[in-house]
Amino acid sequence: MGTTKPRVPNAISGGRPVPLARRAHEPAKGKPRHDFGRCIACAACAVACDSRAIRIFIDEDEGMLVWTLDLYDCTQCGRCVPVCPTGAMSLIEGTEFADDSEPPKRCLFSLAECESCGRYYATNKEVAFANELLEQEENADAARARTLTSICPDCKRLHDAKAAARRSGMKR
Repeated sequence: MGTTKPRVPNAISGGRPVPLARRAHEPAKGKPRHDFGRCIACAACAVACDSRAIRIFIDEDEGMLVWTLDLYDCTQCGRCVPVCPTGAMSLIEGTEFADDSEPPKRCLFSLAECESCGRYYATNKEVAFANELLEQEENADAARARTLTSICPDCKRLHDAKAAARRSGMKR
């Protein structure tokens, strides 16, 4: 028979084992709650949602992004919460879904148009969020990046390619 190692207290949990639902690799479970005021419609929650309870639609005719949450499809997995960069997604733990399903939550976000080509590329709230993050940085790269947040990724790549060609002495 082997010897048993003495239990070493965990500094984080004070020696108590961490409950299964609280381990870092496993999100908590519960009814999702969405805060429109904090949401930038980045779609991280929709990508993380395996059950497709959270969906994103683009209405280019109206220049709007439509964000929906249908609790009927929700499995209460909680994957939407840790991926949200603004904390707009949270969980109401310990709640049961009502027998009568709630209507899907629907939020509208206006889209930003590229100053170069005129195509939609992100929500206005997402662009503002990126600018706020870049304003916290005090370096030349952040200042340059702030000037490029008003153009779409395709135009940014074209801009970067032209700049690289100029630096290398190539003609386009």
